[in-house]
Amino acid sequence: MLCLVLPANAADLPRVMSLNVCTDQLAMTLAAPGQIVSISDLASDPGLSFMHAEAAAYPKNRGLAEEVFLARPDVVVTGTYTLHNTTDLLKHLGFHVEEFAYAQTLDTIPGEIRRMGKILHREAKAEAVATNFETGLNAIKASVCGPAPTAIAYGQNGISQGAGTLADSAMRAAGLRNLAAELGYAGMTPFPLELLIEHKPDIVILPEQLSEAPSLADLTLKDPALRALKGTRFGHFVPEGAWSCGGPFVLEAVKALAKVRQQVSPCSSSGTPTQ
Repeated sequence: MLCLVLPANAADLPRVMSLNVCTDQLAMTLAAPGQIVSISDLASDPGLSFMHAEAAAYPKNRGLAEEVFLARPDVVVTGTYTLHNTTDLLKHLGFHVEEFAYAQTLDTIPGEIRRMGKILHREAKAEAVATNFETGLNAIKASVCGPAPTAIAYGQNGISQGAGTLADSAMRAAGLRNLAAELGYAGMTPFPLELLIEHKPDIVILPEQLSEAPSLADLTLKDPALRALKGTRFGHFVPEGAWSCGGPFVLEAVKALAKVRQQVSPCSSSGTPTQ
């Protein structure tokens, strides 16, 4: 009977090696101590990984088949959109490889959490994390009221996050209208500065600067015409790395956007926006 209720020892759990920054973070969230063999070196990049601080505790890999061959993990987790040659070679060599698609909408995240939990034999932990995400997301959606402010995620070189992106899904959950999506832009795509100025969004979500060094990629964000928009709120708003991958931490991005939305279009005590 004790065997049925005691948690499994880490030695009895599959040893996992992650080759992708998104699977890195799912694995770090759910794995038992000592279960992770290594994670990708991108896990330490603050711009890509919300869990970059936690990543310091783990060995790193460069996504090479040779590294996997030497480490001999029980399972390799990676993304479907990267390292195709490595993935095919590992499968050919007989390694157990699990591929995760890049999450484009919030509603796919709980399923990916539960799937990683099953792979790691950490189903109970995964269920708790996924349920917490669903509960938090539903609470934010329930708090939305009144007309939605317009917003746009506007990055280096004028790249926007249009329809079909995780950023678009997060904005809509927070009660914002994605200007890029409404104007027919999909995916990560250049968005003309002239259009942004013409439509005057209520909120412009800016990225953190890539480095301290001057960069031509940042010039668009510093254009005087952009900064001259009256009534538009500019800011980083979204915690760094919070919507780069699908994971429970995306909830932090939605919370941050919901907070900005409330500041731009506050709800009255009756649940309608104040004038």
